[in-house]
Amino acid sequence: MTVLVTGGTGAIGSNVARQLITAGHEVVIFDRVPLSPGHGVLGSLDKLPESEVGSVADLAVLIDVVHRHNVDSIVHCAAMLPPHDCDTRPVEALNVNIIGTANILEIARTHGIGRVLTASAAGVMGRPSDLVTPRGEDDVSLPLGGIYPLSKLACEQLVYTYRNLYKVNATAFRPRNVYGPGANPRIQPLFEAFFAAVKGEDFVRASGGASTFDYTYIKDITRGIVQLFEAESSPYHVYNISRGRATSMTEVFAALQKEFPGQRLEVGPGPWEGVVEGGKEFELTVHPAAMPPQDVSRAGRDFGYQPEWDIDRGIADWARWYRTGEY
Repeated sequence: MTVLVTGGTGAIGSNVARQLITAGHEVVIFDRVPLSPGHGVLGSLDKLPESEVGSVADLAVLIDVVHRHNVDSIVHCAAMLPPHDCDTRPVEALNVNIIGTANILEIARTHGIGRVLTASAAGVMGRPSDLVTPRGEDDVSLPLGGIYPLSKLACEQLVYTYRNLYKVNATAFRPRNVYGPGANPRIQPLFEAFFAAVKGEDFVRASGGASTFDYTYIKDITRGIVQLFEAESSPYHVYNISRGRATSMTEVFAALQKEFPGQRLEVGPGPWEGVVEGGKEFELTVHPAAMPPQDVSRAGRDFGYQPEWDIDRGIADWARWYRTGEY
C-alpha cells in the first residue's frame, strides 16, 4: 500500500508519515517545500521516504504524482497556516484549503483511491458559551469568525458529500492544540513558554494560569490518525482526535518548571491576556481561543483511540527530542 501524505514536511504530516512507515506502509511525501535529509522528524529514519514538491491546489500535479507512485490511499494534512495568515490572504487560503481538499477527494473518486483521511480543525466548533463541557463532533456553533475555521468546515462538508454521493471512503479528523516534535515556534501560550525555556530564558507572566487548552501531544494524535486510517472505513465522516481534557496554563508551567529547574517559569492567576493565536504584525483583532475540550469518545468507540500522554510526560518527551534529536 502506497500512502500519499500531503503536508508531509509539517508537524502533523511528518509524524503521521513516520508512524505509517514504522507500521510497514510505503509513503510518498507531497508538500510545497522539499523534504530535507536533516528533517527533524523524518531525517532520523534509516531511509527518507520519496517526496514530491507541489501545491494541493494544482489538480494536474496531484494526478501525476498519484499515477507515478501508484498511490492507493491518501492522508491529506496540507493546509495554509497559521490561521492569521488565512485572514490576511483569504483567497489564497480558500484555494489551498477548500480547493486543495476538493482535488484530493476528486482524485479519490476518479482514480479508485481506497482510503482518504483529511485534516480538519477544532476551530470548526466555533465559540460556544459553555467552556467546560467537552464538545462532540456535532456541536458546532455558527457563525464562524475566521477564514481558516470556515474553510475547514467546508472541507468536512466536502468529505460528507463525497462519502454520500460518490461512496468515497473518506473521513475527516479534528486535531487540537498539538505540540511536540516537529512543531515550530508560534504565538500560542505553551509554545511561547517552551521555546523560551529551551533557549535558556526565563519566562514570567503576571496572569494566565487559569486559561485552559486541550493540549494534545503529537504522538497521541499521530497514533489516533493511523488507527483511523487502518480501520479501513468509519461510520462517521468526522472524528475529534485530541487529549480530550482541559489543561490549565498553571499545569503547563508546573510541567515546564519540572523539566527546566534552572529557570524562572512562572504564571500568575487569571486569564492569559493578549494574543493567543495570531501574528505580532497582524492588523485585525485576534481574540483568545477560549474553547472547551473535545469529546473523543466517538474515536474511542469506533477505532480504539485512547490518549496516553499527559502534559508532564509530553513536555518531558518534547524537551528530550529537542535536546537530542532522538525521536
